[in-house]
Amino acid sequence: MILPRWLVFLADTGITATAFLLAYILRLNIYIDQASFGQVMVQLVGVIFPVYGGIFLLAGIYRGILRHSSIEDAARLALSVSAAMCAVYLVSAVAHLQFVPGILIIPYSVVFVHAAVTSVMLMGFRLIVRNMYHTYVVPHNGYRRVLIFGAGKMGRITLGVLESDPYSQVHVLGFIDDEKALIGKRLAGKPIYSEQYAFDKVIERLDVHEIIIAVNHGGIAPDRQKILLNHCLLFGVHVRIVPPLKDWIDGKLRMQQIRDVKIEDLLGREPIEINFDKISRSLKNKVVLVTGAAGSIGSEIVRQLTVFEPKNILLLDQAETPLYDLQQELLSSFPGTKFRVVMASVADPVRMRHVFDEFRPQYVFNAAAYKHVPLMEATPYEAIRVNIGGTRLLADLSVEFGVKKFVMISTDKAVNPTNVMGASKRICEIYIQSLSRLTDVHTQFITTRFGNVLGSNGSVVPLFRKQIEAGGPVTVTHPDIIRYFMTIPEACQLVLEAGFMARGGEIFMFDMGDPVRIYELAVKMITLAGLKPEEDIPIQITGLRPGEKLFEELLADKENTVQTYHPKIRVANVCPFDFEMVKNEVDSLLQASQTDSDTKLVARMKAIIPEFHSQNSQFVVLDHIATKEKRK
Repeated sequence: MILPRWLVFLADTGITATAFLLAYILRLNIYIDQASFGQVMVQLVGVIFPVYGGIFLLAGIYRGILRHSSIEDAARLALSVSAAMCAVYLVSAVAHLQFVPGILIIPYSVVFVHAAVTSVMLMGFRLIVRNMYHTYVVPHNGYRRVLIFGAGKMGRITLGVLESDPYSQVHVLGFIDDEKALIGKRLAGKPIYSEQYAFDKVIERLDVHEIIIAVNHGGIAPDRQKILLNHCLLFGVHVRIVPPLKDWIDGKLRMQQIRDVKIEDLLGREPIEINFDKISRSLKNKVVLVTGAAGSIGSEIVRQLTVFEPKNILLLDQAETPLYDLQQELLSSFPGTKFRVVMASVADPVRMRHVFDEFRPQYVFNAAAYKHVPLMEATPYEAIRVNIGGTRLLADLSVEFGVKKFVMISTDKAVNPTNVMGASKRICEIYIQSLSRLTDVHTQFITTRFGNVLGSNGSVVPLFRKQIEAGGPVTVTHPDIIRYFMTIPEACQLVLEAGFMARGGEIFMFDMGDPVRIYELAVKMITLAGLKPEEDIPIQITGLRPGEKLFEELLADKENTVQTYHPKIRVANVCPFDFEMVKNEVDSLLQASQTDSDTKLVARMKAIIPEFHSQNSQFVVLDHIATKEKRK
C-alpha cells in the first residue's frame, strides 16, 4: 500500500506547524501566554502555511514513496526547507520595514530554529515510516536474512540499495564492524555487532543466510578479507561483495553490482606494485608482438599493454573465435589502442618471417604454447612442434630482426619435469637461455616461470564451476594434490615487471604465495555456490592423470634463487648451457619429430633433460630402461 500524496502533504504541513510552535516555545523558554499564542497562530496561517506549503508543492517532496526514502530525498527536502526559510526571512524583513502588518514579524531566531526542527522532523517521519514498513509490513518469509559487514558510508549506501529495491528479497538484520566506537550502537535502526559476537551468537540465533562485505576499496586488507571469507564459509554463510566506488555505474551503486565472492578473493594476496614509469618509457610508441594473444595470459598481457601507449600491438594466435572476441573487446573497451590481428601459428616459418619482416616488432611476449598435461602426454609431437619448434623459431627471428626483448612465459612444470608438456617448456628455457649467452646476440631473452593461474582457459576453476552448475560430481584427481595459484592480472603484472628489470638470460620465479590443496578448493567453490559439499554436490576422486604429480616445484627456496628489488620476484640459479650443443639437440629433436614414434621422441627429450622422469605415464618404461643401463 502506498500513502496518497495528499495525505503525505497534510502530514508534512502538520509537521511544519508543530515545528513552528516548538521553535517559539524554545525561544520563549517554554513559556507562551495567550497573546503570544494568538500571534503565533496568525503568523502560522499568514506566513508559514503559504510559504512552506507552496514550496513543498513546487518541489514535490510529497511525491516520494516514504518507505523507499533515500539520501537523495533527504537532500531535496533540506533544499526545500532552506528555500522556505529564506522566503520567511524575507517576509519578516519586509514586515520590519512596515510594508506589511507588524504582527507578521517573526523573530529571526525563530525562523532559523523552525527550519532546523522542520528538517529533522520531516526526515525523521520518513525514516520511521520506512523502518516500520520494512519491520512490520514486508513479509520476510522466504527473504534472505542478511548482515552487512561495514557500518561506514558504503554500508549505509548498501542498506539503502537493498531496501529500496522491491525485487531484492533481502531482509537486513544488522551490521558487523571492527570499529569499537560503533559496536553496540544502531545505524538506520539496525544494530551493529562485533565480528566475534556476530559469529558466536547472532548468525545462528537469527538464522543469517548471507553476509555482504561493504567497505571502501582498500579499507580491508587482503589477509583480513581472506580470514573473514573463510570464517563465513566455515559457518556455511553465503558471501557477496560490494564493488569499489570507481566501478559504480554513474557514481551510483546498483543491486546487480553486488557480486558473489569469487575463489580469487580467497587468495588474500597483497596488490602488485610495478615500476610503471620504467615500463612506460620502454614501451611507449614501440611495436609489441604478443603470441598466444587470445589465451588467458596473452589476452591479459594485451590489456595491460594498452596502458603504456605502444605504437602497435600485434595480436598473434591461431584460435579464430577467441582472437575475434579479443579484437571486439579492444575496439569497444580500449578504443584508442592501435593493434593488428594476425591469424597464424608460431610454428609456421613462412608466416612468422613475414610478420617480423612486415611489422618489425621491438618487444616479443611469447605466451603461445600447448599447456594441457594429459593432451601433450598423448601427443608429444604437438608439444615438440609448437612449444619447442615455435619458441625456437620466434627466438631465432628475434635475433635476426633485432628485437630488443623477448619474454617467454614458462611454467613450474618445467622444474624437474614429470610430463611431456613440462619437459617441452624446460627445453624452451634452455634454448633461449643458451642463445642469450652468445656475444653477438643483442636481444635480451627473459624467462618467467610461475604456477597455475585462477580462471585461465581449461584450468581447474572453470572446470569445477561447470561441474557444480551441472549438479556434480566435482572431480579431484587426488585428495592430497596441491598447486600454487595466482590471478591472471597478477601474473601478467609480474611478467611485465620481470621483463623490464632483466638484463638477459635470467629465469624469473614469482612468489606464488601458499600452496592450495585442490580438494579444499573444491569444497570452497561448492560452498561459495551456496551448496553443501558431499551433501548437495559430491566430490569424486578420479586418480592422478598421466604425467601429473602431487606437488609442483618452483625452485623458490633461497638456496636456489636470488632476490630482486621486487619482493615477489626472484632469479633462479641454473646451470649455463652451450648454445651449439643445445642447438644441435633441438634441431635433431625437431627433425626426428617428422618420422620417429612418440616413445622415441620422448626418449630424445629425456636425453636432453636428464631430470625428466615420467610419472603415471606410458613413458615410465623409458626411465626403467635408463636405470637398468646405468646399473650395467
